Amino acid sequence: MKIIAELKKRKIPIVRIDESLNKYDDIVLFPDKLEKANKLLGKVGLPKQWMDSAKDSHSCAETATIGE
Repeated sequence: MKIIAELKKRKIPIVRIDESLNKYDDIVLFPDKLEKANKLLGKVGLPKQWMDSAKDSHSCAETATIGE
């Protein structure tokens, strides 16, 4: 547990993110999985804790879809 507490105190991230990956920001890499996930979210919806936090921040999470 000491390690977890120490990691939470750090201000510098442990993982370095490769900036060359930014070229994939606007590209849907797995369109079939995205479509399946959006259909599932349309039927089931988001978990309650996500919906409550979204309402608190005044965002429109109910109409949002993944990848848009």
